[in-house]
Amino acid sequence: MQIDVPLLKVLLVDDEPFILKGLAALIDWETEGYLIAGEATNGKSAIQLLKQTDFDLVISDIKMPEMDGIEFITYVRDHKISNARFVFLSGYYDFQYAKTAIKYGCCDYILKPIQKEELLVTLRKIMDEYQKEAGSEKKKKDYEKAYLDRHLLSIIFDKYDALDLKYVQEKLRLSDEISFLHCEISLNDTSFLALSETDRIGQKRRLYNYATLLLKNYANHVIYDITKISQCYDIGFIYCSYMAKEKGLTKDEWLNWLTKELSERVGFLVVACMGSKVYKLNNLADSYREAVMIRSFRFSRKQYCKNTLPCKSEQEANHQKDDYFKKQLDELVHVIEINDKQKIKDNAIILFRNMMNKQIDPQIVSRNIEFMLYRLLGLAYNQDADINQEEIMQYIREGIFTSKSNQGNELKFKQFVLEYSDYLTQLRQNTAKGIMSQIEVEIEENYAENISLKYLGEKYHINNVYLGQVFKKHYGCAFKDYLNKVRIRKAAEILMRTDKKICEIACDSGYKNQEYFINKFEEIYGMTPTRFRKRNMQNRMSI
Repeated sequence: MQIDVPLLKVLLVDDEPFILKGLAALIDWETEGYLIAGEATNGKSAIQLLKQTDFDLVISDIKMPEMDGIEFITYVRDHKISNARFVFLSGYYDFQYAKTAIKYGCCDYILKPIQKEELLVTLRKIMDEYQKEAGSEKKKKDYEKAYLDRHLLSIIFDKYDALDLKYVQEKLRLSDEISFLHCEISLNDTSFLALSETDRIGQKRRLYNYATLLLKNYANHVIYDITKISQCYDIGFIYCSYMAKEKGLTKDEWLNWLTKELSERVGFLVVACMGSKVYKLNNLADSYREAVMIRSFRFSRKQYCKNTLPCKSEQEANHQKDDYFKKQLDELVHVIEINDKQKIKDNAIILFRNMMNKQIDPQIVSRNIEFMLYRLLGLAYNQDADINQEEIMQYIREGIFTSKSNQGNELKFKQFVLEYSDYLTQLRQNTAKGIMSQIEVEIEENYAENISLKYLGEKYHINNVYLGQVFKKHYGCAFKDYLNKVRIRKAAEILMRTDKKICEIACDSGYKNQEYFINKFEEIYGMTPTRFRKRNMQNRMSI
């Protein structure tokens, strides 16, 4: 199997300029895998070039002024200046020269005038040797990487010994804070789902290869096919705190950079989940389990759509009843439904810690998380069959683990189930419907401010997802569309009544981006703000 190697750099050395030009023009060097990267007229000047640049091949004349070829190669080898291969040129055959040249590592001896075929034979022989060396080096690196991964996996799966810890600590540049990072090609990418299983596996290999290239300084931190979950096209990565700092980024910024770069290179959406930081390598298993748990919550493959949610008996039948979790899940779902705050806190912590139990197979945890998501969605669906199930699932997935929060994942999980219980209570009571008039006034008066569903939810003590659903029912559009309509209507009024510049009106209407403002204005009025103003002026003049 041929191994790709970069173009080999060639240094030509001869005291006759026409020989240098003739050599350069004699063959197509790049086609043969070579690049003429330097020229010199004697051994001394060639030595200076070798000190400055790493050349792979030196083609040199034997007889030269100041320092001949034999003195040249002797000096290079004795002073360990370069490991480049040498090929000597000579106008006559001298056995003693050839013997001395071979002694110092000359790999061939070509008589002048140089014949194209003879030069090609020599170059191709040297290229074959580089190919074999590159192949051997690749096999050696692959073996070393596989050996490192074996030790790493022992630590990640909490089945390590002192030898595993020692070897990994020697081979990886670790920091005081490390985390396990799980990356995968998203199954929400329809173009990826359209591929055959064989092609998907090929894309997973590409994801691994691009990750090692992108993170070249930390390539040994990348692990192929980490979770062993079926239809999960993933890699693992050992993240250290210095990685983000070296790029002048926060951890979240670094993670966004990584997923964006990988997505662009692979050509499919790449998503990632990171476990909490740990301070010792032998605690890496905790971070791994958290990352896999987050993955199960966020990137569940189940699709829930209206009129397809099974009844409770069907859920029970479809659920693989793992006794370890069944009772705990049932109890947590029950206290969420009745909104018993203290029991919600207690049961959430118990469930989370049991899911972190290192004796439990992560696939069992993932399966039970699927069931929990199904049950939570079912609670909301039982209160209101018209809810947007896709929106609720998105809320559940994003609400459980928010990367921007500084809380530990256990606290985030507890906070989520408390908020979800409040959401169900408000869904039952329809609390938002009675204060919509107040919210209307709020938007009319403060439309230019940074108003959001989250802000309104906090101000009026309403779950923001539930408030968003009420908006759709009440106004027939999403909150952001309603807010845009108010803002554009206000902008139109300003356009008709003042001579303010368009950029000022955009800002006064709550838009920081003038281009975005103009696009929204055109969507609603079918013309630009400037055209709208001119038309209004013309109408007034014609009256």
